[in-house]
Amino acid sequence: MVKPTVISTFCGTGGSSLGYKLAGYKELLAIDFDPNAVKCFRENFLDVHCWERSVVDVTGQEILDFCNLKKGELDVLDGSPPCQGFSAANAKNANNINDPRNSLYRHYRRLIEELCPKVFVMENVPGMIKGKMKGKFIEIMNSLKELDYKVKCKSMNAKYYNVPQSR
Repeated sequence: MVKPTVISTFCGTGGSSLGYKLAGYKELLAIDFDPNAVKCFRENFLDVHCWERSVVDVTGQEILDFCNLKKGELDVLDGSPPCQGFSAANAKNANNINDPRNSLYRHYRRLIEELCPKVFVMENVPGMIKGKMKGKFIEIMNSLKELDYKVKCKSMNAKYYNVPQSR
C-alpha cells in the first residue's frame, strides 16, 4: 500500500508532522527557519529531511527536485504560517496588524501554486478571524480562493482531537 505524501512548511518542532505520521502519511520534507525548532524536529523525526531555511527563499522547483516529484503529484502541502501577530496569547504583539510575519502566508500560497498539491492544509489561531485581524483573514481567504482549489475554513479546538490541551 502506497502511503499518501506530505510536505510541511513552517514545521516548527513537528506537531503537525506527528499527526501525519500517526495517520499513516509519508513526510517527504519539512521546512522551518528557526534553528532550535529544526534541531528538535530532526531529533524527533530521524527519517524526515528538514531544511533550516525560510520559505521566503525556497522555490517549488527546489522542493520538486529534492523530493523527486512532478508538479501535481504531492498529496498534501501543510503549512502553519507564524501566528504571533494574530495570537491573543502574545500580549506584547497581540493583534498587531503590521507584524511582518502576518504576510508570510503569501509564500505558502506561492508554494501551493508552484507545487499544485492535491490538497493543502493551513493552520493558524482563532485571533486571525477576530477584531481588526478579520480583514487580514479575508485577504488570506480571497488569495487562496484565487487558486484552483475548493477552500473552506473551520475553527477547531485540539482538545476534541485527543490533544491534551485546549487550543
